Amino acid sequence: MKTRLPPLKPLRVFEAVVRTGSLTLAAAELHLTHSAVSQQIKLLEQHFDQTLFVRGQRGVEPTAAARIFFADVKAGLDRISLAAEQLLNTGKVRIIRVSCTPSMAMRWLIPRLSSFQIENPRVEIRVTTSTVAVDALKEPFDVLIRRSPMHRAEYECIRFLDDVLTPVASPRYLQQHPCKTPADLLQASLLHLSTRSESWTRWFSEVGVPVKGQLSGQIYEHFFLSLQAALTDLGVALGSLAMIEEDLAHGSLLPLFPDLLLRDKGFHLLYRPSHQDPQLANFIAWLQLKGKQTSASIIAAAK
Repeated sequence: MKTRLPPLKPLRVFEAVVRTGSLTLAAAELHLTHSAVSQQIKLLEQHFDQTLFVRGQRGVEPTAAARIFFADVKAGLDRISLAAEQLLNTGKVRIIRVSCTPSMAMRWLIPRLSSFQIENPRVEIRVTTSTVAVDALKEPFDVLIRRSPMHRAEYECIRFLDDVLTPVASPRYLQQHPCKTPADLLQASLLHLSTRSESWTRWFSEVGVPVKGQLSGQIYEHFFLSLQAALTDLGVALGSLAMIEEDLAHGSLLPLFPDLLLRDKGFHLLYRPSHQDPQLANFIAWLQLKGKQTSASIIAAAK
């Protein structure tokens, strides 16, 4: 017996409401009225003969069953969007959309992309930057790069690049503020990341330096901003070795204690495996190769 499929429009509305957590925001995104969004949700609830949303303190909240349904709906809509784009581009250049954090794009991916483009002139890599979680992304993607493991129905997540942190600063800063021992850093101008708020505390704990109270210092939203601050003599940053290879090679940043490292979760790829998309498979293999080369360089530098 065939299952009667729900209509597409209510599914698009449902996905937007769950993702944004608001009927109003979903209506604005889809260019619909608030009442039209409510009507589409009612149609879907009638189709399944069950309530999909309840009123919460922060607006509408999906039921437990609706949350499970949402993961598959979003994956399905993304798949339709990507398939439609591939059909439109049949015989044309293959566009691969990559979503990654700004620091990953600026500091690791883009500096390496030219080698891939030279070898694959019929593939265009479009990089967009974002820090939002996978379920909050509005636009479909082919590859997602984040620092933590991710999950989405029909997608595969792999760890492809080590993330090893060590204190770094500019030569001028270290000349003006010598740091002979890890404990000396407690008196230094530490550069923090809002997305890695506990990294310095973890590093001090790893090297056996007790920390009393909250560490002071400037806080930056992105990793590349904290590195720029370090490059311009503003203090000491915890640099990810994968992102600062060139700075270390040129001597614009110096590691204070090269042997004292903090190993983080690593960088991960999220993508949908497909034997029918050799260009994407080739790009994933290239990312894994470049990640392995960078990780090997990090391990060698740490020895």
